[in-house]
Amino acid sequence: MKTQTKKAIMIGTLALILGTTMTACGSNNNGSNNGAKDQSASSTNNTKDTGNNTATADSNTSTDTNAAPAGPDISKHVKLTWAALGDPPKDFDAVKAKLNEMANKDLNADIDFVWIGWGDLDSKYPLMLMSGQNVDMIYTAGWLGYSDNAKKGAFTELTKDMLDKYAPSAEQKLPPEAWSNATVDGKIIAVPRNFLEYQDAGLAVRGDIMSKAGVTALTNLDDVEKYLAAAKEADPKVVPFNTGASVGDYPLTSFITKKESLISVPGLPANMLLFDPLETKPQVSSVFDNADLLAAYPKIREMFQKGYINKNVLNNKTPSRDSFQSGQSALAAYGDNQFRDSYNGINAAHPDWNVSFQSFSPEGPFIKLAYDSGMMAIPSASNNKERALMFMDKFFSDPNYYMLMIYGIEGKHWEYTADKSQIEVPAGTDPSLYPKWQYPWGFGDWVGFNKPSTTDYPDYAKHVQYMSSIAKDNPYANFKPNTDSIKNEIAALNNVFIKYGGALSYGAVDPDEALKKAASELKAAGYDKVKTEIQKQLDAFTPGS
Repeated sequence: MKTQTKKAIMIGTLALILGTTMTACGSNNNGSNNGAKDQSASSTNNTKDTGNNTATADSNTSTDTNAAPAGPDISKHVKLTWAALGDPPKDFDAVKAKLNEMANKDLNADIDFVWIGWGDLDSKYPLMLMSGQNVDMIYTAGWLGYSDNAKKGAFTELTKDMLDKYAPSAEQKLPPEAWSNATVDGKIIAVPRNFLEYQDAGLAVRGDIMSKAGVTALTNLDDVEKYLAAAKEADPKVVPFNTGASVGDYPLTSFITKKESLISVPGLPANMLLFDPLETKPQVSSVFDNADLLAAYPKIREMFQKGYINKNVLNNKTPSRDSFQSGQSALAAYGDNQFRDSYNGINAAHPDWNVSFQSFSPEGPFIKLAYDSGMMAIPSASNNKERALMFMDKFFSDPNYYMLMIYGIEGKHWEYTADKSQIEVPAGTDPSLYPKWQYPWGFGDWVGFNKPSTTDYPDYAKHVQYMSSIAKDNPYANFKPNTDSIKNEIAALNNVFIKYGGALSYGAVDPDEALKKAASELKAAGYDKVKTEIQKQLDAFTPGS
């Protein structure tokens, strides 16, 4: 009863917020915005065009009151630029050609892509947002600092009028909580995905090496060390854990952070400050003062010194999952859904490996990640805001767009099983040409069109069922601290975290020496001030609000 009442209040509040009068956003304006959406709301007011290259708004000036209102004007052909993360699949050009064929017909638009590699994410992503580069769509998420970027004016505000007119399907299909998660300072700044994910990640391992190591599961750092030692002995030429500190891999310290349900403070660079949202009174900490992390660094350092972790880990730009699939690493870090989608390609190339997934915290606790863990935003520099929003709405209204980007071309990269209940790779097709691949798109894979794949990791469905049975709501999903008074200190601290954080987590430095140096630099950069301010705001936040 309490949950139902709370939800009713939330929906009523969101309806009130969206019922207010709003102005459409200008070409470089990230100003006024609504908080979240009412699913039943529909536009009753005329709206103005808000972009540079799209034409007039809907018009209700006809004297015939029964005439259908005119739709958005797409008479002018435009090119939309989509910034995607990672690297394109092998057969992406064919998929892009099909996408443009559809977009030309439906929206009078071409879609071009720019790619931000995982190793360049920290440098190129913020530069792209702040340089004024004409990008029309970009992936964003809590872990990519969308709140902070929104406050800097990097993203276009999505007003109710804009959503009514240009993204009606997304507006209707996404629940109020999703729009609330995508809201910063009362302004919606992105289109969120419409499904909840659980906080899980782990390691892909080879069964043949597990047998040599004499372990049946990797549950802690001691197990990992045994596994890596066996891998080194089996093939001295292969680095057992070939990874990179800046490529989005999960470090081995995840055995600690996942078991303690630690998440990053939103609005700060990822992993700068951490807290456990399941605690009654959560306390912020960091990689420099969390007791359990401090105890783990010497063990990881030993692995590095023994050659189990690559010496160039601080400069390596290749994720461990890529090295693993090519046989250049015996271990790889994956999100559980990433492994699900990669399993078939790995198993097809290396059937003798008996590959499996080892969760960092197989028994939980699991947290329901907020909808903002995967979204699509329109940068403020976009010249085609409305057309970009119309294109994004296609992923909620037309299964052809969704299936193309997630699975590739039907009949070439995928097909339905005879009973239409699953997706499968056609016989004789190389599954690595276009593996199920969702990360750059921001829409997730439960928009109502997806079906399970015959190539999914066999234990995945059971794992998800278990997670869903014990997963906890994140009562701090909407915690977005105001960092105006500490923004200079955050910028200075970020340099210290980049300098020492990854090096400690991957064993590339002596922990005692590094921590001593870091302590001095953290103090000078204002660590205590930032930590105190964030803790004050965390204490003042009402969980579940």
